[in-house]
Amino acid sequence: MMNKKILLPFAFSTLAIFLHGCGSESTKINEDPTKGVTGVTSNTSCNVTADDCLQFVLDYPVAGLNFDCSSDKVNHFATKLDSNIVTGACKLGDTITFYLQGADSPRKISLGTIQLDKITKIKVAAVPTRIRIVDLASGLTGQTPASLSMSDNTIRVAMALVKIFQSQSITNDLNIIGDIQPIEFTTEKKNTLAAISRDIGSTELSSGAYAEILKPWLDVSKVNDDQAFAVVTQLLNLSNMGVWYAELPLFKAGSNGTTVEVPNEGSGVAPDGFFGCNRELYKDCFNIGEDKGASLRHMMGRFELLTDRQGYIIGQGQQWRGSPVITNSIVSPPMVLLTNTKPDKLQVNAQKDWFNIISQEVNQSQPLHFTLNNNSAEDVLITQGKFINGTNIASTEAVYRQLTKAKSTDPFNNAKDLGLWQQSIAGVNYKGVTDVYRLNPASYLPKDVFTTEANVRSGQRYAFPLYATLTFKFQDASISPVDLGIVIDEHGDIRTDIKKDATATDMSGSCAKAEPQADGSYIDEYGVAQYRVGTTGGALYSANDKSITVRMIFANPKFGAIDGVLLGLNFTSLDGQTNISGAKINVHNLLNGQATGINLTNFANNTVSWLNNSALYLTTYINIYDKEGTDKSKFIEPTAQERAFAKGYQGTASIRIADQRIPACNAIKVKS
Repeated sequence: MMNKKILLPFAFSTLAIFLHGCGSESTKINEDPTKGVTGVTSNTSCNVTADDCLQFVLDYPVAGLNFDCSSDKVNHFATKLDSNIVTGACKLGDTITFYLQGADSPRKISLGTIQLDKITKIKVAAVPTRIRIVDLASGLTGQTPASLSMSDNTIRVAMALVKIFQSQSITNDLNIIGDIQPIEFTTEKKNTLAAISRDIGSTELSSGAYAEILKPWLDVSKVNDDQAFAVVTQLLNLSNMGVWYAELPLFKAGSNGTTVEVPNEGSGVAPDGFFGCNRELYKDCFNIGEDKGASLRHMMGRFELLTDRQGYIIGQGQQWRGSPVITNSIVSPPMVLLTNTKPDKLQVNAQKDWFNIISQEVNQSQPLHFTLNNNSAEDVLITQGKFINGTNIASTEAVYRQLTKAKSTDPFNNAKDLGLWQQSIAGVNYKGVTDVYRLNPASYLPKDVFTTEANVRSGQRYAFPLYATLTFKFQDASISPVDLGIVIDEHGDIRTDIKKDATATDMSGSCAKAEPQADGSYIDEYGVAQYRVGTTGGALYSANDKSITVRMIFANPKFGAIDGVLLGLNFTSLDGQTNISGAKINVHNLLNGQATGINLTNFANNTVSWLNNSALYLTTYINIYDKEGTDKSKFIEPTAQERAFAKGYQGTASIRIADQRIPACNAIKVKS
């Protein structure tokens, strides 16, 4: 086979939906600073389709924020609402200066200067770069927050910015405090900045003096510190949301340097995937050693994870461990484990503090745990890694350099940012590296679709929390369908609602109240454990379609035949095993007063399909085992239970409102 490698990071996933912005030519402006900023007609300084033009998205959807791009010395720009995101664009490598200033007023509110290189070095077309409110605050103070604490000066500046945005949001009672909805600073509003006595910058925002200075223009006193801090936290969790996945070592060569050929890909650096061995040094994973490889053991894996709106992560994966194939002292690529090793299921129970949402790196004192066989002593631990460009954790120095566009002559001082894992099982210590990709970012939930008691007025209807029942049907008709109760809560996250005396096929719910537990699960009012299973990605709005997009991973033995099901993740993996469409719940009829008026479809309004990778990879193993000519003495025989489970690797899903005869299940609620 050819030794052909691929370029990071674009080849590793195909997104079904691309976020995009629009722009136009901007006009010349008068550079006299005493005359305000005029001629703002565009939210882009360049053509967003160009390779050197970087579109960005604001985590707080604020349209009308002025910004200047360092590569354009003539024009000024302002952010713009485009569908469900607020965007702008400058060239790669630019420094962006954000502010608020009218055309007729010299008064200005400085909102921070950001070097794009510190956020991303490359353009990923499917994932616009996100500029967070803490990035703006850091641009003002010159410091990254040391922690998510109200005592941190940069966090306090971020809180000040939130107070300004939230105060604009609640003007004329348009929104409520704490809810993140699109806002706009119109030219007319910015022109009235002439009413304030002086400009506002980092000093005023840090000291709190801005509140009194702004009072003639905007009263920020209605938003208190606790509310502002809660929104800062909410925004950080929102920026962290997405589908995370790690791939098998598809391109990891054997000790003779041979890799698989990747069709239609350019040359570049290949990732190592999720791979390691029982050697102290990773570089020795293909070194047979003095015992000719008798003691060498490889481990490879893959996973899918979800982060939700409250900062939790859930997910599942598969792992293969075994002796490598060695021929004439040559160690074969680790992918051969697929042909002779039974996969083990990895499970990620809800975890929260393993990841620093400010620095976007693994908390080494609280690593991410992948549970294997419910034995914590054998957990796979992700112990290190930092997101580069907001999208990738790199496995190796070569991959890291590719992602950061570093030259080969540049020193490498970032080994602490590489993705590392470790595991101890059956007395054998394994360690290795992993690449991680983050896809499908989320947005705010618009209040005209996602209605809650908090964001509607007295006497108005609201729908969330929304109790419902999912029905999973299997492609193999011999497997009985499974009903599972869920609730989409007031935050937009999804947990189970399983009744007390549930069966393997009827886990529908009773709409029970539940309290969150320290371990990330819930205990409901009947003493039944409930589990986080997903979240909402955003919303779609049209005349007859008011939908919320949903993403779910069902990873717990409690779920039986659907343990490991992936629904609505909306991506295709490079190995070809995972192809999961998006999913949305249309609540249009429900919002119009029809209690049972919801349905679940993909983005093309067709039936939603789901996939179970744990069952799929087990099916692959069983097919090899059952193949005529297989030396079964070299395999572990699949159990009857495994064979039954493997049959249910794909199917379809539908939804219905929970039993409306139970008062707690009422889908149409009215705010008192």
